[in-house]
Amino acid sequence: MPRGGGNPRGNRNPGSSAPAPKVRPELAEPEHVDDPHAPRRVIDYTLQRRAALGSLVLVATGASDHLEPHPHLLRAAKNHGVPAGQPCPWCKSKSDLTTLNYAYGDELGPYSGRLRTQADLATMATEHGQFRVYQVEVCKSCGWNHLLRSYVLGDGVPRPALRATKDMLD
Repeated sequence: MPRGGGNPRGNRNPGSSAPAPKVRPELAEPEHVDDPHAPRRVIDYTLQRRAALGSLVLVATGASDHLEPHPHLLRAAKNHGVPAGQPCPWCKSKSDLTTLNYAYGDELGPYSGRLRTQADLATMATEHGQFRVYQVEVCKSCGWNHLLRSYVLGDGVPRPALRATKDMLD
């Protein structure tokens, strides 16, 4: 046991029986945001995409995580995907490569992890302090899928999480 009688795991304040509060530093104070519609903290996955394409060439069977998408991802691409405007990097199909945007964030509550259009994201950018968007490309022909990039949107003003509506609880 450490000196001073504290908990060896350090999850409680000395002299207190309650656990230490969990503070998320990125949500603790408002963030100054000039344009809530402009992506910030962008992570581009282009190098991983190139590496994935290079590793697919080495796979003799053609089986790969990048060519066997989750059925929900493939269904979302077929029904809600937006044409990417470029050919699939694997099968070279010119019309089947689509992009999808998924939004995640504590403020979104039960709506976190849902598929969003660009119009939805533009509206959400002024209604929420911050949330992360993951942009995925999916080919409807061969099943190629890869995370293109992720970025943060929002106006920087923290808000409480949205609550589930009655119809979501039924």
